[in-house]
Amino acid sequence: MTATGSWRPTSTERWTSPAGVPRAATRRERARAVGRPTPPSGLSTGAIARTGRPDRLAGTRRRLVALARVLAGGLVVLAVVVVAAPWLLGGPGPGVDTVAAHLFGAVVAVGATAIAAHRRTSSGVAVLAAASVPVILFLLLAISWWA
Repeated sequence: MTATGSWRPTSTERWTSPAGVPRAATRRERARAVGRPTPPSGLSTGAIARTGRPDRLAGTRRRLVALARVLAGGLVVLAVVVVAAPWLLGGPGPGVDTVAAHLFGAVVAVGATAIAAHRRTSSGVAVLAAASVPVILFLLLAISWWA
């Protein structure tokens, strides 16, 4: 021990050489690993694993999911406002049907964005789920606000 408390090897002890220590796999080597381990039962995971081809709709899908998330967030805020309006304004507020429609629309929109954003969802289903959020918003606004 030294005066500062750090350890120094004596003449009989040696530091472990870097060559004697196994090296961690680099990012490139981890990416090169092929295949997935099979489950203990021996069933193949081929039906679950994604195909090796690139996603043609990757950029479009990301943009649609981002737009769907923004619109679903707006629907959630609108539902909270509709629910809290009677307490904030001190009046009777909207009817039960309007509150229920807003809550249902917000839940369905958030569910659609969750399906669209999930990485194992196929591109067609993801685009369809993301495109359903503006439709939900339009229907809710047309029925509850513009009627």
